[in-house]
Amino acid sequence: MKILVDPKYNPQLQDKITSATKLGAGITCAKFLGAKGSRTQFEKLYDASFFKPADRYQIARNLILHANAMTKVNTSLEFSQHRLIVSEGIYEPNPKFEITEQNAGSEEAAKAVAKQFANASYGKGPNGWVARIPIYTGERPTAGSINDLRRTGRAIVYQLVDKNGKSDLKKTFDLAVYWKDYIDYNKLTLDYDSFDPNGDITASIILEMPNVPESFEQSFNYGLETTFNGECQTINELLEIISV
Repeated sequence: MKILVDPKYNPQLQDKITSATKLGAGITCAKFLGAKGSRTQFEKLYDASFFKPADRYQIARNLILHANAMTKVNTSLEFSQHRLIVSEGIYEPNPKFEITEQNAGSEEAAKAVAKQFANASYGKGPNGWVARIPIYTGERPTAGSINDLRRTGRAIVYQLVDKNGKSDLKKTFDLAVYWKDYIDYNKLTLDYDSFDPNGDITASIILEMPNVPESFEQSFNYGLETTFNGECQTINELLEIISV
């Protein structure tokens, strides 16, 4: 199917993609950069290899689907007394690198070795010419995991909160059903947990989207799941949990 995108929000028509790039009415890329105080720096994201800049056009295309989902909620009277927030947005592992030095014998040899590695350099060390090769030593999310999908804007975690800023279990379930019926997605997970120190149950919705191509031609899987404290409760249907 062809994803319909308003030209003024189409990332492919933008000269560059920044955190201020608009993806929908009142929705920019910054909306998906995490909670206040723990925001990811969009312009400093790494790609999957951790040695090149992330493809921000690809991320923005993926986020268009999330912006469309948010717009559905923001313009619905059913949820007008609630606020949809991004509780877990784009994820970037801590970019830890170590530099290893490889003896090369001559300047030309050091230069040739350095060319074989991203962001490598060469120079003269205490024992002659060396190639300085950066090695990534930080976390690598498991392929296909939620954190892995969050890196490219494919997965975003949402909470629907009331006027007091508290998770509304009933309306969150209603939102999950609403999204199930009215938006396109790869997988929708209604996630409950009881990790709050007060013992209250909190509800979140994890939306997973496909990797959107430049053509915006895309198919969707429409998977459903309900989880509680990380344990699967239902597959291919939504279960409302209000107490334990």
